[in-house]
Amino acid sequence: MTTVTEVVASSPGRPVIICDVSPPRGGPPGSFADAAGIDADFLSVAYSPGQSVRVSSPTAAAYLQDRLGKQAVFTLATRDMNRIALQSLLLGAGWQGLQNVVILRGDPLQERDHGVVSSINDYSTTALLADIASMNQGLDFRGLALAGPTSLCAGATVDLSKGLEDETALAVRKVNSGAEFLLAQAHFEVSDIAKLRDSVSQKNDRHVPVFAGVQLLKTDGIDFGNVPDRIRHEIGAGKSGMDVAKELALGLWAHGISTFYVIPTILRGGVRDYEAAVELIRYIRTLPHSLPT
Repeated sequence: MTTVTEVVASSPGRPVIICDVSPPRGGPPGSFADAAGIDADFLSVAYSPGQSVRVSSPTAAAYLQDRLGKQAVFTLATRDMNRIALQSLLLGAGWQGLQNVVILRGDPLQERDHGVVSSINDYSTTALLADIASMNQGLDFRGLALAGPTSLCAGATVDLSKGLEDETALAVRKVNSGAEFLLAQAHFEVSDIAKLRDSVSQKNDRHVPVFAGVQLLKTDGIDFGNVPDRIRHEIGAGKSGMDVAKELALGLWAHGISTFYVIPTILRGGVRDYEAAVELIRYIRTLPHSLPT
């Protein structure tokens, strides 16, 4: 298998796309086959979306790679496991042929779950990223030798709706801790994404791809991130979420951003609109084969 950074490095002048997918709630493995038609470079398996019980993200990612022939990324939240559990899980993922992982903290538990589920938060995201770098050198969190080094390519998330300056500073810390790529959550201001990319590039001596989040909005879907009022007004006036997404993708491309993180709508009931993701990815693939100047 290959890593996210290897694909980006070998793909100058063409879009590289990661598409978010949700693991099923169990049932037969074939229930995940609806993701097979998504022509992304990587499918990124979400971690227990909505804090629901789902097939574990590494297991689902291994199924995508082994059974469906898809390059996969799996997501892990530091909220739910301690250091022993997380590092053991990462070793198991390596045994399954997985290399690409995205580390995030995870949203706080919902009020309804207080007294039923406990947060762990044994790690900060930066600490886990640093320990993954150590695992790639053959050491666990205690500094003890593993049987061999891992070959994990770790990424991290950025949420610009929390503020450009603060999130950029956090992104730089994550990169300094070992993040090799960044997934920017859904954001509709192209200039902010460009500033984030430039700041990360200026403050590091290596190229760290920033995948710009492009969400497919629908009136009956669940929003991610902070959707500006102007976008809500346009959709309320009849503009399609697909047109909004295509305009955003084109604007990002015009700013020299060629790495995209496609976020399919979650419809009521938890079903994701993968058909719309296929259409958007097909459009992104038609963008010029050389970056705009």
